[in-house]
Amino acid sequence: MSPSLQTVLDETCRPAGHVDPLRLLEHAILDSLDSIEATRPGGLVSLSVALPDAAPDGVGAVDAVRGGDCRWLSPDEDQALYGAGEALRLALPTPDAFETHRSAWAVLGEEGLPPPLTFWTLPPALDPAPPELWVPRVLLRRSRGQMTLTVSLRRGDTPVAEAIRWWLAEARTLLRGRPRDALPAIASRSAKTDRADWTDRVRRTTEAIAAGRLAKAVLARRLDIRLTETAHPHVLADRLAALHPACCTFALPHGQGHVVAASPERLAVKRGSEVHSTALAGTARRHADPEADARAARDLLASPKERREHAIVADAIIEALAEVCDSVDCPDTPDVMRLRQVQHLRTPVTGHLRAGVGFLDVVSRLHPTPAVLGWPRPAALAWLRAMDEGRDGLYTGVAGWIDRDGDGEAAMVLRSAYVEDRAAVLWAGAGIMAESDPAREWTETDLKLSTLLNLFGDP
Repeated sequence: MSPSLQTVLDETCRPAGHVDPLRLLEHAILDSLDSIEATRPGGLVSLSVALPDAAPDGVGAVDAVRGGDCRWLSPDEDQALYGAGEALRLALPTPDAFETHRSAWAVLGEEGLPPPLTFWTLPPALDPAPPELWVPRVLLRRSRGQMTLTVSLRRGDTPVAEAIRWWLAEARTLLRGRPRDALPAIASRSAKTDRADWTDRVRRTTEAIAAGRLAKAVLARRLDIRLTETAHPHVLADRLAALHPACCTFALPHGQGHVVAASPERLAVKRGSEVHSTALAGTARRHADPEADARAARDLLASPKERREHAIVADAIIEALAEVCDSVDCPDTPDVMRLRQVQHLRTPVTGHLRAGVGFLDVVSRLHPTPAVLGWPRPAALAWLRAMDEGRDGLYTGVAGWIDRDGDGEAAMVLRSAYVEDRAAVLWAGAGIMAESDPAREWTETDLKLSTLLNLFGDP
């Protein structure tokens, strides 16, 4: 080991006998240093270490993790991911472009630990661009009760000694935590779509559908807000996760700010050769009274308009998965997914992937679903562009992660806010069918926007 590397580690070592996560990481770096330095130039190398069951400073709790650039909370998988820094960033020209990097990814550390992973985002169909992918320099992962810490480096981009300094500093930030920040309050609001404009857009769309130009289009409303203080994305993501525990919640960097979202649907989840997707379309309000709430669910299931809208989404997902799967299975009828303020028709879809099909290839075939764009895709895309329908802050795009083994998750960027300093942009959309009523669709988007407005504190 070079003297400079030994100095970096000596500066941070604690006294013997005080074993904590950072000391475990230091020992793992010492043990793996020769392998790290031997990684070929341009190669990606990651080192993982298992953390004690009783980590100090409450690190096992979501609320204790602060800082970093990324977080991804999957309650149904009992998994939480927290990332800091970038070891590698790529724009992928094709969905399979990451496979070369993935197959050459060197993994160090004890066997049996979860593999390292990379986050990625895919823009909305109205703003086509290659997906972006980045490997966090430090990743803290809680999965089914086990916690691991992973550090990564692309050899040649950063000297090893400098990388170690970054690893230890960012790991300390994630592990030590700090008190919860206050939620910013809303100082002002500016709606980009008023009720008259919305009514006109919905009516023009229903007329186009009745004329046979398309079957469905998803229109959206944008709300710009100014905040009383800087919005910290990890605080907002924790707040969303607390308000909507059934949703996949994430905060990821985008542009000069962050996208924060609580997505009720996963576009795709890959585990080995199995891929799972969810068709979610058709919406009704939740009610405090149990009888009224049950009646709303029954009416949702019985509504011809909502069932047809849902069937368009489910059929499109089944058709896309059939292109890459040996078999595709789903129930004959949807059930109802109940969220905090709304309930949706839901159909889970499962496929068995053909050999050699990568996760990002599956995502590229599914995106965009009719739930976020409309149907048929070309006609819906042309109609929304003719209507000057905009999307930004990744709204109706896709975000996710993929690990070294090729497994991963992808979620639609819905119920989302793009936050930058003291500004936030909120979006909410509604699927428009031939019989859609502008007032009812306005109410639906109001419900969805209220999910996000609850993020912020009182002025």
